[in-house]
Amino acid sequence: MKDIWQGWMQFGVGDTTRWLYFSFDIFLVAVILYFIVRAFNSRKNINYLALIGLTLAILVISAYITLPGLHVLAQFGLVLLVIGLPLFLDDRWLGLFGGSRALLTTSEPPYLNSFLVGLFSVIASLMMVGLVSGIGAKTAELPNGVPLVAVNLPKGMAASFGSQITAKVIVSAQNDKWRSLMPDNFSATVDVASQGEGTYDLPVKLVSKVEGVKIVRLSPNNVLVTVEPVIKKTVTVSAKFSGIAGNDLVPDEPTFEPLKVEASGPKSVVGNLSGAVVQIKLNGETQKIVQKYSLVALTPSGEVIGSVFFVPTETEVTVNLVKAGNLKTVGIRPATSGQPANGLWVKSILLDPAIVTISGSADLLSKLTEIVTEPISVAGLSADTTASTSLSLPSGITVADGTNRINAKIDLELISTVKTILPELNYDGLSSLLKVTAVTPNSVSTLVSGSSSTLNSLVDSTVKLKINLSPYQSPGTYSITLKSTDFTFPEGVGLVSFLPSAVSVVLENR
Repeated sequence: MKDIWQGWMQFGVGDTTRWLYFSFDIFLVAVILYFIVRAFNSRKNINYLALIGLTLAILVISAYITLPGLHVLAQFGLVLLVIGLPLFLDDRWLGLFGGSRALLTTSEPPYLNSFLVGLFSVIASLMMVGLVSGIGAKTAELPNGVPLVAVNLPKGMAASFGSQITAKVIVSAQNDKWRSLMPDNFSATVDVASQGEGTYDLPVKLVSKVEGVKIVRLSPNNVLVTVEPVIKKTVTVSAKFSGIAGNDLVPDEPTFEPLKVEASGPKSVVGNLSGAVVQIKLNGETQKIVQKYSLVALTPSGEVIGSVFFVPTETEVTVNLVKAGNLKTVGIRPATSGQPANGLWVKSILLDPAIVTISGSADLLSKLTEIVTEPISVAGLSADTTASTSLSLPSGITVADGTNRINAKIDLELISTVKTILPELNYDGLSSLLKVTAVTPNSVSTLVSGSSSTLNSLVDSTVKLKINLSPYQSPGTYSITLKSTDFTFPEGVGLVSFLPSAVSVVLENR
């Protein structure tokens, strides 16, 4: 019934022709049912018709949800009822088709009044037409959506869609086709031809690659796409494990060949990219894994970023499976990304569960005191909320107590006070052949917020400003734009603003 509602009632209204035919079909069936019910309007006959209706409903439902035994039984029962109709109604049935009105008369008063006969006819008609329209077909939303792809990009440019990386699609198809439909069976493209650098609101074109599949609705019809230069960046490969190995084994620290790869894609995406990831799904393996895996870029929530490409596209991964050591229970620490709305800061994040039991080699367990969650986005939050996240497990560590998802209760509080500090400058990715000889200006004035007690104990050295120097591999003077994500703050401290927005760094040979 959900599919019928989505296909006919909820999404059919916009299709005028379809809606008119649907309404006309209901009207005709209701009129015919009205005269049939009125002709047999006695208690015994209504009960008989209700029994036939029940048998028809069982027949339809058993066909729709594929219950062949019940379907055959309903067919047999319907045949018995139809064949037994003349015997059950006796002379009144013969009078109906023999033209004798006298045989149709009876002293028994009508069982239903005219209003109830009409109401029954309309309801039965609506159910019959709706059910028959849904038999053999399904109209519903395609799970996971269809990835958005930009086409006709100018040379040297790339496109990104922000958080809107897929399009929601409602399609109608025969049941046998529906069961095999995948997002790859559709293409959701955005034509960015003749567009220079900038952000545009462009239409989405959805095409089905499978015949006999009708697209009912697409959301959104338009999407914001940012066209920007392609940049390249060397990143390190890491592994993300899921599933479990066999015989109480856990994956040891993997090795990669190659360990570093070149990422290319939109400047705003690749600039903040932390690395390439291979997704390894364990399924009861007991032997060392030596296999090539495709490289992907992931968002903090674990979704694949389709606009980033790697050279090479694969890396060979070697993973030794070792015996799990003793179990260990550790606390869970929440990780966050982004900043709440202006004037607010994250007062606390309560996790449920707050602890987890993990398993791994004895050496790895001895080094662990806590497990961190995948980043929980608090960007733009203006009120207390709840979120769900997962654990960011180190290689060689698995969950032993069945914990899969972590619920987080995020409490916000109005900023009570602010403080200006000068963060400690750190250099990330500095070549071993180079050294930093000057930074202009040599400090960044940073305004932070938090509770009075937290800020009173805050000193400059507890806040770090990480300047990424990995793109610069030769001596020179470089202007580096600073971002809010370059700052690292203690818990309970948030960023309000910073000046300047860029610094000049001089690199010389060692």
